[in-house]
Amino acid sequence: LFGNINMLDYCNSGIIVHKSTDFSLSLSNPQIINLCFILYYMFEMCVKIFAFGWRGYLSYRNNIFDGFLTILLLVLQITIYVTYRLPYSHWNPSSHGVMSLWEMVRLVNMLIVFRFLRIIPDIKLMALVASTLLDLLKNLRAFAGILVVVYYVYAVFGIWLFEGAIKPPPEIRYENITSNFSMECGTYEQLGYWPNNFDDFAAAIILLYDVMIVNNWQAFMDAYSRYTTEWAKIYFVSWWLTSSVMWVNLFVALILENFIYKWDRSHSCSVTDVEKIRYESSVQLIFKEQIQEPTEEELLCQLHQHPHLDLH
Repeated sequence: LFGNINMLDYCNSGIIVHKSTDFSLSLSNPQIINLCFILYYMFEMCVKIFAFGWRGYLSYRNNIFDGFLTILLLVLQITIYVTYRLPYSHWNPSSHGVMSLWEMVRLVNMLIVFRFLRIIPDIKLMALVASTLLDLLKNLRAFAGILVVVYYVYAVFGIWLFEGAIKPPPEIRYENITSNFSMECGTYEQLGYWPNNFDDFAAAIILLYDVMIVNNWQAFMDAYSRYTTEWAKIYFVSWWLTSSVMWVNLFVALILENFIYKWDRSHSCSVTDVEKIRYESSVQLIFKEQIQEPTEEELLCQLHQHPHLDLH
């Protein structure tokens, strides 16, 4: 029941956002509908607290998030009604200075959409994709750490090799650049990439990032090969191969490998079995079927032999 009414609230949130963009329209009906949903959320929260108790209710993160949004919506709505009275048919929030409060109501209504994420574990394929993304974040720390080290090494080598190689013209202005038609289109000078250089560490990191995302990386390579030597192309090509080609392929391979592994293990399993696969990570659970449990007589014998227990 609660999940079905949540779908209606998503529609209501969209109506509120759409209506509030045109203040010439009547805003009383969306606000009344919004108030009805706030009261429903209060009823839902009270029912859960009555059923689970305070400790049981607060033991679920979803309930904490839902309760926080419900109380926040209720406080904002009461503040609007107390400060500016009940809205009438031609009420305009911009004319009464309640724009900030109304924008906050819209924001909280959009946050309610995140309640929809709770259905992901109940759908097998969506649960598989979500678990793959979560595991990817866990495994991404080592991957990102290596990338940071490579960034640092290439930045240091770039500063050592190309520091001060390209010097911008003195008192350069944007008008002078645009009016100078002698510059070849698409070059380092014509694009105004003067701040992207190896004169300091921060600028070197930005330049390497531009090359990594293939943002006119040929302009940087051509400029430094003209201002220094042709051997500078080896530096930029090696960084392009390392970051844009090899690193992106490793990242995609990491995603596919994780997804294929989980798909193979859960191909013939239910949603409950998928959850079991996630939590079967201890040695005892993995080899539970091969472990022979001791009998009751053996346990009693071991207890009687314990030096610190007196069972007589």
